[in-house]
Amino acid sequence: MQIGIIGTGSMALNLAKGWLQAGHVIQLGSRQPQTKTSLLSAAPGVDIASISETVATAEVVVLAIPYTAVEPLVQQRAGQLTNKLVIDISNPFAHLPDNRISGPEITARAIGPQARVVAAFKANFWETLLEPVAPGSHTVRDVHYVGDNDDDKAIVAQLIADLGFQPVDCGPLRNARVLDGMVPLLLELDRRYAGSAHRLSWKLLG
Repeated sequence: MQIGIIGTGSMALNLAKGWLQAGHVIQLGSRQPQTKTSLLSAAPGVDIASISETVATAEVVVLAIPYTAVEPLVQQRAGQLTNKLVIDISNPFAHLPDNRISGPEITARAIGPQARVVAAFKANFWETLLEPVAPGSHTVRDVHYVGDNDDDKAIVAQLIADLGFQPVDCGPLRNARVLDGMVPLLLELDRRYAGSAHRLSWKLLG
């Protein structure tokens, strides 16, 4: 699958490495791709291009940029993103304090009526994206995802599984309001109990 990841930070890079290893074709989209060529050695096999080119050629677009940059970008690219599967991994933190709407819902609204937005990887640290099973453990880490279209969610669930994680379907896109809140709580627990190592994960147990 052709996956376009918008962003060149740690989350973007580790997702790219993992999906490359799983056999997908990965392109990173950047506003200044000519300044990011050092990433080619960090993730051999990854291509880097402009955001416009990356969105145009991708089957799946992953938004791996800061929350405040997401809405302006998708508004600008709404025509390209219409009817294209978009995975929003951004976290609003204090930007949406009242929890009346989630970041991914705002992303979908900015794209328009034909938006296909699934939220995923919001409560996963970049440090564990290439470590689906913690060292010394046999427990597979979870990745929570939400969306309004079952076919789109099935694609995202497979992409999660391709990285070695356990996909956990958390329902419709509006439930991202809960996922948005799980992230600062996870950071707080990580600070209190793990020395801010960024290796804790939520786990659904039966």
